[in-house]
Amino acid sequence: MSELSPAQRTATTAKVILGTGIAAWPPAFMHGSVTASMLAALLMAFGGGLLMAARRVA
Repeated sequence: MSELSPAQRTATTAKVILGTGIAAWPPAFMHGSVTASMLAALLMAFGGGLLMAARRVA
């Protein structure tokens, strides 16, 4: 089995974080929870930034 490069591992982690934020945002927004909405937005921003950084290195 081939080893993943550090950029590939980072990209995978970023996709998971980004996906978690995307999945968490609609229910939080629909229930009117500001804190949960902000946390989901933070996860999306962090995951997106991490993904862009991983793509730039690769």
